[in-house]
Amino acid sequence: MTLFIAKLSPNTTSRDLQGLFAHYGSVISANVIMDHSTGRSKGYGFVEMPNIPEAIEAIKEVDSTLFQESLISVRKSQPTAFSDPDIENRYQTNYSTRLWSRHEYIRDTTTESKSPQRIASRRNFGYRGSGYKSFDP
Repeated sequence: MTLFIAKLSPNTTSRDLQGLFAHYGSVISANVIMDHSTGRSKGYGFVEMPNIPEAIEAIKEVDSTLFQESLISVRKSQPTAFSDPDIENRYQTNYSTRLWSRHEYIRDTTTESKSPQRIASRRNFGYRGSGYKSFDP
């Protein structure tokens, strides 16, 4: 289980983070995220623990505690959209394949094609600006 640790002190290293969570069980990896341009800590990190009950116990014990003069926050890490292989299926919508014509959007108030109501309803349909473009079906 991967844990997300926020509000870390700028002086916290990955080794410090690993030492903190090693008291609660085995730790696979511990990473403090660093800013590439400045080389300083961004204030958060990730700890990976293989045993889920140990990770849950670590969350309960370490969350909202003082570590290196900072009150840290610990929770289970949520996967991002980029790491989810099933992202296409999750957000896939089921749209109809039926094509729409412009005549379905025009509300027919009269059957006469040259009536002022019919002409006004067709005016500027699909065009930008205020110009008049006439078309007859």
